[in-house]
Amino acid sequence: MDTPVAPQIAIPAAGSTAAAEPYLTVERVTKRFGAFVALDDVSLTVGRGEFVCFLGPSGCGKTTLLRAIAGLDPQDEGRIVQAGRDISALPPSARDFGIVFQSYALFPNMTVSANIGYGLVSLGRKRNEIEARVRELLALVGLADQAWKYPAQLSGGQQQRVALVRAIAMDPGLLLLDEPLSALDALVRAHLREEIKALQRRLGITTIMVTHDQEEALSIADRVVVMNRGRIEQVGPPDAVYRHPETLFVAGFVGRMNALPGVVGERGTIRVGEVRIAADAGNHLTPGTPVQICLRPEDLLPDDGTHAGTRLTATVRGIEYLGSIARAALDAQGLPLVVEVQDTALRRLQLRPGAAIEVVVPPDRVLLFPRDA
Repeated sequence: MDTPVAPQIAIPAAGSTAAAEPYLTVERVTKRFGAFVALDDVSLTVGRGEFVCFLGPSGCGKTTLLRAIAGLDPQDEGRIVQAGRDISALPPSARDFGIVFQSYALFPNMTVSANIGYGLVSLGRKRNEIEARVRELLALVGLADQAWKYPAQLSGGQQQRVALVRAIAMDPGLLLLDEPLSALDALVRAHLREEIKALQRRLGITTIMVTHDQEEALSIADRVVVMNRGRIEQVGPPDAVYRHPETLFVAGFVGRMNALPGVVGERGTIRVGEVRIAADAGNHLTPGTPVQICLRPEDLLPDDGTHAGTRLTATVRGIEYLGSIARAALDAQGLPLVVEVQDTALRRLQLRPGAAIEVVVPPDRVLLFPRDA
């Protein structure tokens, strides 16, 4: 298996420690499917009441890790401890969790009420107790008037709300969400993730959600766990993962990034082609060191005379209009760069293909990563 990219040079991660009171501990977990290593010596701690997102591309191991925690795909090595109890060898039925799948997995021949109360019935709870709990949960997600409908009579968003409250009906200590919003359209998805976060905060339930959607993870999680090739690349609060990526993979996967090969020059400059770019992160690096220089599109600033940094003369090659923002592809003295500006700036600068623009590269916004020569 390939070794993850080496840590970023000179810029430490911020806020990557776990919550003070551990609730779930994953210790050196490995999972294989034949010769394929899906999880490679993974360790992680989740705090009580924390909302954690597993983020990564398809095949990175995020769903396998969730299923190992649930006992649906038990690990081959390592152990998992929940609330001080070693659950490593326990079957799913003996673990304390509720789970919501991408497909909702509602019983089509049962009403909404019956779906939500199913687990309580199996526990032998009294009928009036079950009915009261179902009413409480339906009111909690605004579906009190849908109790006697069947899943096929509900919208996708309504079905997902039912699946969510069914998962928490028995007051589990841990809520597991396996890409629960990916089948919904963009507007419903954005609204429902706000509801999920509000519900999690209200109940205080420790929650782990798997997603491949960066915006979803950054907007909803207390901490994001970025995974790649069966390993954890970085763990931290959303802003730390975005602003201080620890590896080149994280820098490229979380958000958009301009990435170019360069070589460290004198006095903290980086040579990229025929251009020299000032970078604070390069001040303590040996001249001649090969690096990958990374810069967020929003950190490449149109020059208005107020910003310090490396100034580049550029020509607009194309514009991607996205409503409130626009991304302009530039040829900046031979460097292919993308700048992201607000719609108001787009109109003020009169950016269009073929237009000339001066941009500034702030030295404190330049990220540097190791690169093979």
